[in-house]
Amino acid sequence: MRSPPVNRGISIVIPTLNGGRIFSEALETIGRQVYDGTIQLIVVDSGSTDGTVEAALKAGALVRRIDKGAFHHARTRNMAVSLAAFDRVIFMVQDAVPCSDEWLSQMGHGLEEARAAAAFAAQVPHGDATPYARFTTESIAAARLEAQALEGTQSLESLNKMPYDQAYRSVGLDNVCAIYRKELLEDTPFPDVDFAEDLAWAVKGVLLGYRILYLPHIQVRHSHNRSPEYAFRRQIVNSYWVAKIMGRVMEDLSYLSLGDLMHVSLSVRSLLLRVIKEGRHGLKGLEGEGLFADRLLKRYSLPQRIRMWAGFSITSRSVGGTSSGGERIARQATEDMACQLDWIENGYPPRDGDEWFQTLEQVAANILGRIYGEVYAGCVLKGRTAPRLEEFIRPFLSGV
Repeated sequence: MRSPPVNRGISIVIPTLNGGRIFSEALETIGRQVYDGTIQLIVVDSGSTDGTVEAALKAGALVRRIDKGAFHHARTRNMAVSLAAFDRVIFMVQDAVPCSDEWLSQMGHGLEEARAAAAFAAQVPHGDATPYARFTTESIAAARLEAQALEGTQSLESLNKMPYDQAYRSVGLDNVCAIYRKELLEDTPFPDVDFAEDLAWAVKGVLLGYRILYLPHIQVRHSHNRSPEYAFRRQIVNSYWVAKIMGRVMEDLSYLSLGDLMHVSLSVRSLLLRVIKEGRHGLKGLEGEGLFADRLLKRYSLPQRIRMWAGFSITSRSVGGTSSGGERIARQATEDMACQLDWIENGYPPRDGDEWFQTLEQVAANILGRIYGEVYAGCVLKGRTAPRLEEFIRPFLSGV
């Protein structure tokens, strides 16, 4: 690896679109960093209308404006590398806020001390995070800390031999807050993927012998209070792109039919109704449009719904029938959901019925999204996706 230049500056790249209050808070925190080098702030904005650009300019950022439709997770970041003046480049997202005024110097030291190609910070939830957002953010952080002790990989063969979770964590990298050596980003740009460009770069980089480091002692605040619809969509997109990048799925569910998926959704809905009926945390009945599962089930055709709701069961694999595999995954989904709800209720207790209802919806949407995504990703990897499944899933593959 070439020796770094004398100038110890750091370039910080943040893609934005209507960053709002949290982005302004991030700019303030970056502005008061205790750092003995030069800071270059680069903001690539895709059409903000809420004052994000003006706030960035006021903070002294170099702002590059692009059309909203031109934003691309990989290509936009590769373009930003060409704007970076320094040999170390930090990529952040607009809703990540450093937790310390020493954050920048710590990121730089972490990269240099380990002689890594890239390193990424830990995430803690925002103060307004929902119970589910706190649960997922802290669970991911704990998994990454555990993975730090695992043996890494420097070959495709060893990566493929690892259990899925270990392989996934061994190439962990997260552009929520990550620092890179610019020369390596120039030699090995982010692969041209529509999602998970950080994971794709890590897979390629690790196989080239690059070392990637997790820095759990450096933290940024970052979490999402997502709607169940968005959470479901994001899980599908994540499953699809991770499978494309890693060439494998967490669990091969390609044998499940659309009828099986409908049965799984109905099973999750039944569990939700039972939990809601218990009235815990002051929850009283359904709210708004009802359950996310109801809205998801309405996407199936009327004949499919009639057959399933009527308890129609056939042994063939046609839509409307439920296979033994579908029954097994339905049981697994409800068990996973009950387990997650127990963890959240005990570790992140909701304040009232509204927050408990949000938790139920978010857990259900994420579990269902992962299952639907794994089914579709498994079919794509095998090159045989049923037309009806393709038609059902395709609308969910964008917008994240």
